[in-house]
Amino acid sequence: MNEKEKKSIKWLAKLKNIKHIEVYVAVIFIVILLLIYMSNFSSKGTSKSDSTTTNELTVSAYVDNLENNLQEILSNIGGVSNVKVMITLNMADSTVTDSKINLDSFPPIKGVLITAKGVSDTATKLKILQAVEAVIDITNGNIEILSSD
Repeated sequence: MNEKEKKSIKWLAKLKNIKHIEVYVAVIFIVILLLIYMSNFSSKGTSKSDSTTTNELTVSAYVDNLENNLQEILSNIGGVSNVKVMITLNMADSTVTDSKINLDSFPPIKGVLITAKGVSDTATKLKILQAVEAVIDITNGNIEILSSD
């Protein structure tokens, strides 16, 4: 017999001498099950924090979303095309950590700049101004509409 076989026979003999081995195996099995259960429980806790993450946006994603939505709406006004929108935020009073903001506390919009073709007409410019004022709560003095003709 080689050395490995002798060691395994000695180990089996020691194992046979242990009284109530079934109890030890059951205890080990229960500990393993508890560890698995606890790991699943902690992963559910992280999914809760993931749901709070969905309630947060980066500042740039927030502004991009506003700009894209406004750009799409203004493009639907008759005679207006090639619309570009830029929105600036008043970040002076805002505390932003890791460039994320909470959905409950958006920084206020400071100004809106719009360039588009077909806005040289005063009536069209007024329509755009009224549309922006309806969507965004800022005064018309903070909205600038320029023609890109």
